[in-house]
Parts: sequence; structure tokens; C-alpha cells
Amino acid sequence: MTRRWVRVTPANVLDLSENLTLRQFRVEAKYTAARLNALPETRKLANDFEEAADKLALLEEEEARMAVQRAESQAMVETADDAWDDVMHALQRRLLDLSGSSTDHEIYRKYFADLPSQVTRLSYNAEIMISKDLERTLSEESIDELRSFAERLRSKREPLENTLVERTRMEVDEARFQNRVAMAKTILNKLRRTGHASLEEVGLAHGRTRDWAARFFHAKNEHLDTSDREGASSDAPAGAASLNGEASAITESFPEAPSA
Repeated sequence: MTRRWVRVTPANVLDLSENLTLRQFRVEAKYTAARLNALPETRKLANDFEEAADKLALLEEEEARMAVQRAESQAMVETADDAWDDVMHALQRRLLDLSGSSTDHEIYRKYFADLPSQVTRLSYNAEIMISKDLERTLSEESIDELRSFAERLRSKREPLENTLVERTRMEVDEARFQNRVAMAKTILNKLRRTGHASLEEVGLAHGRTRDWAARFFHAKNEHLDTSDREGASSDAPAGAASLNGEASAITESFPEAPSA
């Protein structure tokens, strides 16, 4: 019975895990581009990987900028919240002064009977809702000093709301950015698969072994001889699909193609 060599290129061997960072994807693209550029017969395939690496580098820079902006935005939210907390604490202290330090006094219970004592530890949205209710009630207060707290709370509540809106807008931008990241990773994995198929054809045309194409896609490769292994990187990216034993196991399961 004549046995026929069947070419198999499983996606789970070539595809990088989506959990890898942008930097790890970029390094893999750069590695493949460098390997391709090193040989005249594969140099024409390198450009696509170089372009992919450049685009991933731009995404890395944008990711770093967004991380700084996220930290700055959160700092602004917490600063605005602290300012509102200060006014709320001042209101509580004044109400306790007027009620003789009794939380059961009518004037204190008028404002805090239905509010937790640690009102400033609630969520931002809860604090905003409570502030609006207090502002309405305080604006009708007969005691001038207490009535002034309506404006004081409003003047601190509005900046808190505005900073939360900006933070939410940033969250939307980050979601869009993550979509672009996912697309870039998908494109590189597709490029790795199509590149591998092209390299198999090049390898066949130049009499290379069947595992030759796999060497272009992983920095740590057991198919290399001893001296090559000593010069290769020893820290393969965590989560990347290994080409070490799997590629050889797959290719060696088929006999060599019959010579023409």
C-alpha cells in the first residue's frame, strides 16, 4: 500500500495565547522577522512581520499612556471625593454641636436618621445620591448656618460627578483599545499560520526537512543542534503554544514525501 505524506499545520501549535502581553507578541513578531531576514529565500516574507511588530509597538506605547491617564483620572476622582467627604464631616460635626452631641436629637435625626454613620465610605454614586437629597433638604433649612451647607455640598458634589464622567469616558476608550489589541493579536496569529505555510513551500523547494518551517516561530526550539540551543533564548514567553515537541511529533507521524 502506498503511503502519502500529508502536511499538517495545527493552529494550536502556531497561535500565541491571547493572554500574552503586547510586548510578548511584538517580541515574537520581531524574532520571526529576524529569522526570515537572515536567509535570501525567506527575506520576502519578513516585511509583514516587521510591520506587525511596528504596529504592536505603537499599541504598547498607547497602552502605557492609557495606564498613566487611568492613574491620573483615579487620583482626580479620589481628590474630589475627599473634598466632598470633608464637607460631609463638617456637617455632621455641626449637627452634633447643635444637638449637644446626641444622635437622638431631633435636628440630628432630621438629616441622619436614614443615613449610615460611615456615609463617606459608600460608593461614589451612593454619595452623589445622598448629597443631592441633603442639598434639597438643607436648602429649606431655617438655620442659616445649616442652609449654607446645601451650597457647600453642591460645590463639591459636582466636581466629583464630572471626574466620574471623565473616568467613565476613559473606560469606554480602554474598551475600544482592547478591541484593537485583540484584532492585532488575531492578525499576527493569522500571519504566523500563513507564514508557516509559505515556509513549508520554500522548504520543500530547497530540500529542507519538514520541521524547518517551525524554527522561525519560537525562540527556544529543540530541533536546533546543541550549539544553536546554547545561543537561543532560555525564557520562552509564558503561555505561548510550544513548538518544541509538538511540531516534531506531528510531522514525524507521517512518512517522507516520495521523491519526484
